[in-house]
Amino acid sequence: MHAAMKAILGLAALAIAWSGSAAGQAADGYSGPITDAHAHLRLGADDGLLESHPIGTAALREIDASAGVTRSALIVIARRGNMDATRRQNDAVIAAARASGGHFYPVASVHPLDGAPALAELDRLAKLGVREIKFHPNTQNFDVADPALDPVMDKAGDLGLVCLFDSYKPWDTNEIGKFLMLSIKHPKTRFVLAHMGFSQFRETIAFAQIKKLNMGGNVWFDTSAVVSAFADSPMAPELLWTMRQIGMDHFLFGSDWPVDTPATAAAALRRLGLTPAEQRGVFHDNVEKLLGLPSEAG
Repeated sequence: MHAAMKAILGLAALAIAWSGSAAGQAADGYSGPITDAHAHLRLGADDGLLESHPIGTAALREIDASAGVTRSALIVIARRGNMDATRRQNDAVIAAARASGGHFYPVASVHPLDGAPALAELDRLAKLGVREIKFHPNTQNFDVADPALDPVMDKAGDLGLVCLFDSYKPWDTNEIGKFLMLSIKHPKTRFVLAHMGFSQFRETIAFAQIKKLNMGGNVWFDTSAVVSAFADSPMAPELLWTMRQIGMDHFLFGSDWPVDTPATAAAALRRLGLTPAEQRGVFHDNVEKLLGLPSEAG
């Protein structure tokens, strides 16, 4: 009995020590402003990610407040072959951002296969103050390796527009390699690869390697989907290691709302094991620097 009691007391002491350590980590963690670099705006009944995706910004503004998000992207995705609709959609997301008092910033879109009209729209968007353009190989149904993308990527680079791509295509295992080549072909253009390749995140280590050849430094990644999927898995240490090899200054926090809420995505990122300084960069400083966003209102 005496030995058993000592063992129980020893386990209790370990539990107390672990609890104190965890509390200390929470106290030392980043608690400043958060920018969500990946959230979608639904403008009408036919453009939501989910049937439950609320129209407008009111619901997102409310859940942002509860999650400590002080600024958020508003993303739209253009459809091919209807530039009038593309311009209306872009005007709507710009108007929604302007009406928010600085809480939201617009991520407009063109279809990269719309040719000269898409280039003209990029010119117009840049003059209106847009800083980032969304491209989605799945929804927009294009191949990242298609040479027809080159004029749009070059134009975006010339205008200083950041190109945000969804980076996971389940039926194309070469997707990350294609993005690698795209970044090399367009060194003056800055890219953000949403979801870090998701289940193919191991492939992104190639970006760490080509930096040794002074290439690939024009690519950032957002944490949406990938961190929520793997933060509590046996692969979490490998994900964190891969991020650090690439450089934590090239990662942006994203929720992919309405797929995940900002609170859910932020909690997963905190569980991944980033230092407080790394959290500050990913949650806030990196995207603010990349996009040159003005100071938050209030």
